[in-house]
Amino acid sequence: MNLFINDTPVKFIHREEPFDTSQFDMMVQANGLIDLNVLRGNVLIDDVEAPQVRQMIAQLVEEPFKNVRFVIRPHNYDEAKADFMSLFKVVDAAGGVVEKGKKVLLIYRLGKWDFPKGKLDKKENFKTAAVREVEEETGLKVALKEKIGTTWHTYTFRKKRILKRTKWYRMECLNDVNLAPQAEEKIEKAEWFTRKKASKAFGDTYNSIKFVWETYVNLNEKISQ
Repeated sequence: MNLFINDTPVKFIHREEPFDTSQFDMMVQANGLIDLNVLRGNVLIDDVEAPQVRQMIAQLVEEPFKNVRFVIRPHNYDEAKADFMSLFKVVDAAGGVVEKGKKVLLIYRLGKWDFPKGKLDKKENFKTAAVREVEEETGLKVALKEKIGTTWHTYTFRKKRILKRTKWYRMECLNDVNLAPQAEEKIEKAEWFTRKKASKAFGDTYNSIKFVWETYVNLNEKISQ
């Protein structure tokens, strides 16, 4: 589960899931309350119980942690995940990384480069929503390709905690003659970028979008092998 709370990356992993200890700057054995303020870099928090997850989530919701990425390895993964999700209303969304030759489409919204995406309509599935949202926000005609992955991120709306699940897909541009940003969605620009320029543009964007981009690049490398 790739989660972003206040834009802080948090990943839940199963106890049996293999991992490389060398990737972590700090490894913490969960005993009682955990002070997140003293943690830096890539941090593994091991053997976490559901109440400790609640305590950590409450702290992350209240304040962003800029220089840390958490990997949480619960004592009971299913229990901890279910308890965490019970704290939020889940909203589903879908989006895409659109390709045209060797270029990809980025949109500029709210001061950051991003990918087109949006919420599912009632009774709509993720794939249909992904194509619809991309076409509405950009004016493109696209064809759906492989799934890139799923992100979860939190926000507050009307004093309610929201957990948005977004499924991301590769897409091929079929026609860009009507390319134009959707102004009513506060999109200022919709432009084609080389991968090199896209990586640079994403230097200052949301961590969830950086994750989608990195996952997309890795997927492309596997496909091209």
